[in-house]
Amino acid sequence: MSASTEEPVKASKNIEKVARDLFTDEHERARFLAALQGKDSGVTAVVWLHQRPQSSDLVAGERPEWLPEWIDVAAEGERPGKLPAHDQGSIYCMDLSSTFACAALSAIEDAVSIVVDMCASPGGKGIVARRYLVPKLLVGNEVIGKRTAQLISNYKRCSIDPSIVTSLDPERLGGEIPESAELVIVDAPCSGQSLMLKGVAAPGAFHPATIGMNERRQRRILAHSSKIVAPGGYLLYATCTFSKEENERNMEWFLKTFAEFTAVKVSLLEAFRSPLSSSPMYRLLPHQGKGAGAFCALLRRVSHDSWQQRESPESISARLRTAWRSPTLFVSRSTSGGEAGSQRNRRHGEATKRAPKYERQKVKRMLRDYE
Repeated sequence: MSASTEEPVKASKNIEKVARDLFTDEHERARFLAALQGKDSGVTAVVWLHQRPQSSDLVAGERPEWLPEWIDVAAEGERPGKLPAHDQGSIYCMDLSSTFACAALSAIEDAVSIVVDMCASPGGKGIVARRYLVPKLLVGNEVIGKRTAQLISNYKRCSIDPSIVTSLDPERLGGEIPESAELVIVDAPCSGQSLMLKGVAAPGAFHPATIGMNERRQRRILAHSSKIVAPGGYLLYATCTFSKEENERNMEWFLKTFAEFTAVKVSLLEAFRSPLSSSPMYRLLPHQGKGAGAFCALLRRVSHDSWQQRESPESISARLRTAWRSPTLFVSRSTSGGEAGSQRNRRHGEATKRAPKYERQKVKRMLRDYE
């Protein structure tokens, strides 16, 4: 039965509002709403971290046009995470939609020495960025301390060396290593509206309060992340949600507030360019049949200087004053020294738990500075 003759899809008022904001065309809106009722089931992309073998145990599926030759798509029903190549660290598995945002890195033609993945866990976008750009150092930051274990595990398994794992607030990390990275990735925490297609519960994802809270949090992360981008460097912004407030509107706010940045055209993704902004930004939508959905924009910091390395990996390691190390990983959980610093951090963590409004107040104060 064609979409035009199907019964209209019933959706909540909040979902309908997001759909109206995205589409003026009723047919396109109906296709989007119908896709939300289905189950994408999470198509798995397989990233070959070294040389892609001519033959493997992987049963490959259809490849979308943005994938480089070293990323395959697992066929329906395949579980590449159970292959020996996974345990051996030869492959990294991620959702197909995540590779869409990573494809924006194809527009970076300059040599990249330092990559900072600001919201890193479980590590996929930083690992793919390393495969695209071959930097000398990858810094994976995850502010939620309990999530760093998975990040460290993936870096170890995949032999991401050298690398640093930090668990620092973006404001603190930005103060420690300003203008140091040629690429900063902000895979921002978001309302996660695309998760419903993967069978993952995302209660309240389409509610205006949830969208607004995430929009403000993302602006704070973006503002502090921008301080880490070296002149001439790039910032990749990505989400797995649909609302324009968390995507195009945030990017337009950022470009207006931080005039030294411009949006970069990504030729590989031009077929997916968003009509909701005059600047180049890109959307993958569920009814396009290539994944559950994603948004990305690649921004560049304007520089009148020639492209050059601003920081060495050794300098970054020293400035983060690492507290724990292994042969391949450095982990920094605090930039405060000694036992006194540890006590302050514990008190801060306890206070944050007691005061749920803490983060919202901090966001409001920061945003006022930029208004």
